[in-house]
Amino acid sequence: MLGAKCSHCETPIYPVITACPQCGNCGFVASPLPALGTLYSYSVVHMGPKGVDVPYIVGYVDLSEGLRVFGRIEKTGGAVQIGQQLELRVKPANKQASQFIYFFTGPGELSKQVAS
Repeated sequence: MLGAKCSHCETPIYPVITACPQCGNCGFVASPLPALGTLYSYSVVHMGPKGVDVPYIVGYVDLSEGLRVFGRIEKTGGAVQIGQQLELRVKPANKQASQFIYFFTGPGELSKQVAS
């Protein structure tokens, strides 16, 4: 998955925005996001949109210094714990692969299907 780095101060950014939140520069360079990160915080959602199975877990994952990404967590083995290592995964949201879903899972775990 691609994010960006500020071309002036190299602050990592995701999603890409128009100005760097650190220095205000408007120039960016595409940069792949790290695959592994550390769980900063999470919540269990018990009431979701129609058609989405509950409960499910969402959280913030620190992918690198200064880059915290929010996403769904699909953890199959054991409980979710703050500070644990998680892996960023991406998969097609539809058969045409015209849209993608990103989520986090335990390193090396196969995920269950993520509802679109």
